[in-house]
Amino acid sequence: MENRIGFSVGNYGQQGDLDALGKRIAQQVDMGANFCELNASNLDAVSACRLMPERLAKLKNILARQKIAYSLHAPIAINLMDRPHIEHHLRAAMASLELAAECDAEIMVLHPGRVHPGHWADNASNLLALEAEDLHVLADRAQNLGVTIAYENLNPNRHNIAGTETSYALDLSALANQLSRINHPHLVACFDVSHAQQGATLQGYDVLDKLPDLEPHIGHIHFSDSTGAPATIKWDNDGERLFFGIGDMHAAPGFGTIDFEAIANALKLEKPPGIIIELKGNHYAHSGRQTLAAAQNFAAQLSEEIDNPTHQ
Repeated sequence: MENRIGFSVGNYGQQGDLDALGKRIAQQVDMGANFCELNASNLDAVSACRLMPERLAKLKNILARQKIAYSLHAPIAINLMDRPHIEHHLRAAMASLELAAECDAEIMVLHPGRVHPGHWADNASNLLALEAEDLHVLADRAQNLGVTIAYENLNPNRHNIAGTETSYALDLSALANQLSRINHPHLVACFDVSHAQQGATLQGYDVLDKLPDLEPHIGHIHFSDSTGAPATIKWDNDGERLFFGIGDMHAAPGFGTIDFEAIANALKLEKPPGIIIELKGNHYAHSGRQTLAAAQNFAAQLSEEIDNPTHQ
């Protein structure tokens, strides 16, 4: 089976410019990508959690022009632990699944729940149970549509640093526990390599120690580099964040400090997951090709581990 490797097209031009999206996808195919992750919230194909037929028809026409597989990233704002607004979040998640199916995307990436640290401290068990219940319903719907939800490990963002938000999914083992609890064939983990490095630095663990817990669930990978240092320094733009080497840099390999070889060697997967490269626009412009080559090498290492396992 050919490894699926490509780029996120979250930043392809002005929001809703589907012609620009088509050009970006064609460019990526020319570079050698065979996989592409769409961003549900910048296509203007959904409004008020409803698919817009004319926009959807144009989108599908553009996507069909290229010989490439697709995944879809649901809106980051979807939050199954925001209980006062849960019905709205569920409608958004259902619309995202429908959009994924219309785009022939077999994987839909979704972010786990986030809450205020105080609310988490008082209600963690109940919040996890409610999220699991809703996520099972979504996974059932995904199965009916031929889609699999990939629940992504999170990074410490500005809200975490400010102390206004936290998530169990900063911890790879905690995410694995929630996925095991739900135990649905159409629910897997999206392992974001850079997020893991940042979460590990914040919480004081070693990514390689936690990987064995998550690896049975991994069905999708996000690939980019960072130093793992949370953005605790005030910054004004992505250039400053790169200069300082903080936060979710979405950088090309070598601009951070992640040991991709060690991670590839540590992962013991049954089959190769799709790999999506997430780069800031500047990194895509000057390092897109070399990052694709690095991701292909990473995938080759994973495949070697699958074909020639070194563990019992």
